[in-house]
Amino acid sequence: MSLERAGGDQDWWQVTGLAPDEVPEVVVLEGTWWRRDREAQRLRLLDDVRELDAPDWYWGTYRGHPVVYACMYGAARAVEPVVILGQLGAKVVVQIGSCGGIQPGARTGDLLIPDTVAIEEGVSRWYHARTAVSATPALVAAAIEAAELRGIRTLRGLSVTEDTLLGVRPKDDSLERWRGAGYVGVDMETSAVFSAAQYMGMQRLALIHIWDELAIGRRWSDPLPPEVDADRRSTEEAMFEIALHSTLDLA
Repeated sequence: MSLERAGGDQDWWQVTGLAPDEVPEVVVLEGTWWRRDREAQRLRLLDDVRELDAPDWYWGTYRGHPVVYACMYGAARAVEPVVILGQLGAKVVVQIGSCGGIQPGARTGDLLIPDTVAIEEGVSRWYHARTAVSATPALVAAAIEAAELRGIRTLRGLSVTEDTLLGVRPKDDSLERWRGAGYVGVDMETSAVFSAAQYMGMQRLALIHIWDELAIGRRWSDPLPPEVDADRRSTEEAMFEIALHSTLDLA
């Protein structure tokens, strides 16, 4: 795939409203239903915030470092900032959000930082033909250290990304297949974001906290015990700052 097919023939400076000296050092994407809540929570950590000409994309600075944050739900939308900002010179992307825990012991509130993500969504095929895509190892290590310094329990290893929250599965396509493959969690963005980032030559990282525990039949819509809900919310709140501290030179 050429960059022309990826929109490389368009003037993304004009479309986004970015200036060349505003290229973000890190792009942080979040997949969530609760966009307004997450925007308010994340953007209060940034200075000089403004919405770009691309709707729902926000530019700001963190300790002087330029950052773009955007809520992009689902694989198809999540790759757009990666490809566009990658063409403008962004070098790092972090996917944050939630996932379903697949393995027994993957608990609500744990932070999954996958090394490799299996592809079961339909977007990655536009960037390569492989069945899995990996994070940048140095960023994974930095994120684990940053999370554990905050007292957050971390998980790593394999995860999987699929297309939809409400898909109808064939009878032979069960959670047991995922569990047997060793996948720790499932989300709807990460493998596509990694695939696009790899194509654009960008470093990549995912921080996706466990919400539903599929191994015990706990769904994301089920009410949580107060202490579990508090733990989940604490991890969710910390992810953005962990993303920044894992990718920016704040020394």
